[in-house]
Amino acid sequence: MKLLNFIQLILIGYYIFISFSCNEVRAGEKDGFLWKISGNGLDAPSYLFGTAHGGPFLAGQAAMERVPRLNEIFLSVNQLIAEKKIDNSSSYNKSDVEMDSTYADYLNKEDQIIVDRVLRTYLNATSDKIKLKPLVLMSRIYIKKSIEIYKEILFEKFKPNANVDSITLAELKYITEVEMDVQMIMRAMSLNYSIIGLDDLIGHINPKRTISNEISYKQQIDSLVYAFKDNSIDSIIRHQLKSYEAVKNAYFNQDLDEFELQMTELDLKNNVTAEYYDMILFDRNKKWMEHIPKLISEQASLIAVGAAHLPGKDGLINLLRLQGFTVEPVN
Repeated sequence: MKLLNFIQLILIGYYIFISFSCNEVRAGEKDGFLWKISGNGLDAPSYLFGTAHGGPFLAGQAAMERVPRLNEIFLSVNQLIAEKKIDNSSSYNKSDVEMDSTYADYLNKEDQIIVDRVLRTYLNATSDKIKLKPLVLMSRIYIKKSIEIYKEILFEKFKPNANVDSITLAELKYITEVEMDVQMIMRAMSLNYSIIGLDDLIGHINPKRTISNEISYKQQIDSLVYAFKDNSIDSIIRHQLKSYEAVKNAYFNQDLDEFELQMTELDLKNNVTAEYYDMILFDRNKKWMEHIPKLISEQASLIAVGAAHLPGKDGLINLLRLQGFTVEPVN
């Protein structure tokens, strides 16, 4: 594996979950990202919402404010069904996120200086204190760098006598490291809602974690050092933010047609395979559907998962319909 490939492996997850597979047929699924689920014996309707996380979606609250009736519907249910719950306990398994040694044990003096410069800037720490696994560390630095770079991009729009669009103003107001999905979970917690994690129910493991476990820590850390040295992380982030600008605008405008069109073009450029989509999207959808009907029959729920999980013959909209539910857009 080339050194940069590991960095790209880490970053791809931030973009893939807002993507659509370009090989699926999508008839009649063009009406926004919020859908009502009724019928099939439900005492009260539940709702399905396609979230957007990663890429240029760094102001989740701003995006959610563009979704008609989302706030009203959020308050009408008493259960949130997300992809994964937030673990607020202190009982998490350290082996999932930490190495046994610090980064200083893997670095020569020259590389340690380079890594320490980045760690001080973004985590206020040094390599002799950090034990986070490279995948976790890179993810944290990535989001902080993305915020920094995206703010620069947004501020570039503020030129003399320029008319700044409402989306830019909203993004600057709400830009944050906290993803849209996490914001929704935090709000549900504040309302004392039941919160269900679908991936927790099916035992799903992020494929990035599986792949990274097959690469030695030394190789992964060498990749990070290489990326820090040539500033390739910044270049990748800038390129991806620019590539997804049209996708972001389509989401903010609740234009699923344009969203689909832009994502199809990006999928073709990025050579996203049908096999990968099956693994991270459609196989999960089918497993989730083993639980969703029972969950929404017990409590009125808002199902909030990545927008890519909604459309297509194996998307949640169609799978719910196949089980006898009425699924229609909220306008």
